[in-house]
Amino acid sequence: MPKFGVSNTGETGIAVTDNLIPRPRHGEGYSGEGTLKANEEWALCAPALGARGRVRLSHDGGRNYPRHLERELTVRLPLSPAAVYVYDTSGHTRLLAADFDISRAVRRGAQDPYAAVAADAADFAALVHACGGRGFGDISPNGGRHGYVLWAAPLPYREMRQIALALARRYPTLDPQPMLGSTDGVIRPPGSWHRSRGHQKLTTPLVHVRQVLANPCGPDVWSALIDALMPELEAIEAEQETPVSMAAAVWQMDEQHDRWLPRAGGPLPRLSPRLEEIAASGKFDQRDYASPSEARQAVVAGAVACGWQLADVSARLAGGDWSGMASFYARYKDDRTRAERLRADWKNAIAWVTGREFGRDVHTRGRTHSGGSKVELEGLRLTVEPAPRGMDAGTERQQILRWNSAMRAAERYRWAGPRAVTIRRVLRALLKAAQLRNCTVIAFGVRHLALLAGLDESTVAKTLKLLREEHDPFINLIQVHHGERADTYRLIIPQGYAEAAEWRRWQPGKLGGIHPVFRILGGTGALVWEQLNSEPTRTTDLHTLVGISPTAVTTALTTLAEHGLAERRRGGWIRGPADPLRVAKQLGVPELLVDIMARYRQQRAEWHAFLSVIEAFVPTLEPPEYPIPLQEIADAGPPPWMDAEPHGPPQPVLG
Repeated sequence: MPKFGVSNTGETGIAVTDNLIPRPRHGEGYSGEGTLKANEEWALCAPALGARGRVRLSHDGGRNYPRHLERELTVRLPLSPAAVYVYDTSGHTRLLAADFDISRAVRRGAQDPYAAVAADAADFAALVHACGGRGFGDISPNGGRHGYVLWAAPLPYREMRQIALALARRYPTLDPQPMLGSTDGVIRPPGSWHRSRGHQKLTTPLVHVRQVLANPCGPDVWSALIDALMPELEAIEAEQETPVSMAAAVWQMDEQHDRWLPRAGGPLPRLSPRLEEIAASGKFDQRDYASPSEARQAVVAGAVACGWQLADVSARLAGGDWSGMASFYARYKDDRTRAERLRADWKNAIAWVTGREFGRDVHTRGRTHSGGSKVELEGLRLTVEPAPRGMDAGTERQQILRWNSAMRAAERYRWAGPRAVTIRRVLRALLKAAQLRNCTVIAFGVRHLALLAGLDESTVAKTLKLLREEHDPFINLIQVHHGERADTYRLIIPQGYAEAAEWRRWQPGKLGGIHPVFRILGGTGALVWEQLNSEPTRTTDLHTLVGISPTAVTTALTTLAEHGLAERRRGGWIRGPADPLRVAKQLGVPELLVDIMARYRQQRAEWHAFLSVIEAFVPTLEPPEYPIPLQEIADAGPPPWMDAEPHGPPQPVLG
C-alpha cells in the first residue's frame, strides 16, 4: 500500500481509498493547534522542496505569485500564501510535484470532483510505490492534493517536463503547470496558507516524511517510472513526429474511427513468428527490447504493418490467443484504462510505421561485400559496418543510452564559446553512428560523421581531435586508421559524469544526428528545433533547455518560423507543420549533398590510387618489376587533401 498523498480523511496516517472524501472545513486553519502544526510542516518541508532558497508570496489569496513578491525562504511560515521554486537557476530539480486540482476535475465533468482528485492522487502514489519509490503528499482546504517525490540527483527540465506531461495524460485532474516553467514554476508546500482560509496539511505521518527527505529516490526508480509512463511518453512523441500531410494520403478510418494502414494485397493472417511468440507467451529477448513496454509496442507495430485494424488486436487479447500480450496491460487498473493504453500504443505504432514506410526512419537497402549494411537516413545514403563479434547487443544498447545521458548532462556546461555548437553537432553524429551500428565502437570515417553532423569533414576531424585529447574525455581513439580502415573510436563515459550516466533520459524523437536541412539553417537552429514538440515551450525555457544565449534562441526561432519548422502559440513555441525534408529540398540541400558525395567518391578513388602506389614500397621475398619509376612515385606524394585532413581514408559513400 502506498504511504503518501492519498489519505481521504485529511489527517495524517497511512493512506486509504475507501473512506468518504471530506468537504473543505473553512476556518480550521485558524486554530492555535492548526497553526502550530502548519508551522512545523512548513519548517520541515519548504526548505527541502524549494530549489533556490527563495519563496514567492501571494497578496490575492493564492491566485498569483508574482516575481516582485519574492523573498528569502526561511523555516518561518509566511503570513500569506507562499510557493517555492521547483527548478534551480540552471533548470534542474530534485522534485517531482504532482498537483491534483479540483477545478480541473470540475472542468472535465467529474460527478464528484473531490473523489476524482483523491482517486488520481491514490493511483499516482501506487505508481511511485510500484516503481520502488517513496514520497509524501498533502491536501488543501478545498480538496486539492499534492504528491511529492524527491530524487537523489538534480534532473534537467526537459526530462521533468516530459514526465509531467505524461502524468497529465494519465491523470485527468493533474495540472502539470508547476513542472512546466523552468524559471517560474512554483508549488505551494505543506503548511502554507491557502486562499480557502486554511493550510496545506500533510496526509503523511511526519516520521515518514522525514524518511523520504533523508532517502530520496535513485536512478532505478527513475528508470522504472519512465517504463511505466512509456505509453504516454510515446503518445506525446507520436504527436510530435506524425507527418500531417502524408497521413491523409495513407491512413484510413475503421468503424470505430481508429486509423489503420491498408496493405497492398490485403492483411496478413499472422505476425512474424518472433512477434507471435511474444504475444502468446509474454517472453522476449532483452537484447532486442529493453522493457515489456518496448516488446508490447513492437507487437502492436507488427500488427499495423500487417494491415490489421485495432479491433483485430483487441479481439486476440479478449479471446485469450495473446495471453502474454494481455499480461503487458495487466498493470492498468481497469478495462477502460487498458483499452486507452492499447489505443495509445496503436496511435504510436501508426505514426512509427508510417514514418518508416515514407523515409522518416532508417531504411536498410542491402549489404556490402564486407558485410556492412547500406542504409538511407533522412536523404543520406550511408554504409554501416557490422559490430565487432562477441559484443552483446543489449549491453551495447544500454551503454549507448548511458553515454547519451552523460553527454546531455555535460553539453551545456562543459563546452563554451564559438566551438560549443560545433562540438555538440559532432557528439550527436557520434551518437547516431553508435545507434546505427548498435555498438559503442565506431569506425564510420570522418566523412560519414560529417554527413550526420551537417558539417565540413575537416571541421569534424579537428573536433574529433579536440574531443579525444580532452581530460576525462567522451571518446577514445582505439585504433588509428590503416589502409582502407578509418580511425576507430569508442564512446566512453567520463568519470566526472558517471553518476549522471545512471539517470536515464527520455529523449523524444530519434537519438543523435543533425537533419541535413540544418546545413543551411545552422547548428543553433538544430539544437532549438530538437527541443520543440507539440506542447508550447516558452522562449525563456528554451534558453534553459538548449543552453545558448537568449539572443541566439530568438534568432533561431525566427529562422525556423520563416520556414514553417516552428510556430508561436499561446504559451510558447511548438514544432511547425513543415516537413524538414521538404524544406531541405526548397533550400537546395539534396543538390548540395550530391556534390559533397561526388567529391567524397573522388577523394576515395585518389586514396585507393595512392595506396596502390605505396604498396610498391612494401618488400616481398621476390620483388616484382614495377612499371612506375620510383622517383615518379616519390614526386607524386599523397592526394593534396590529405595534408589538411590527416585523419584516415574516406569511407565509401553510396551514389
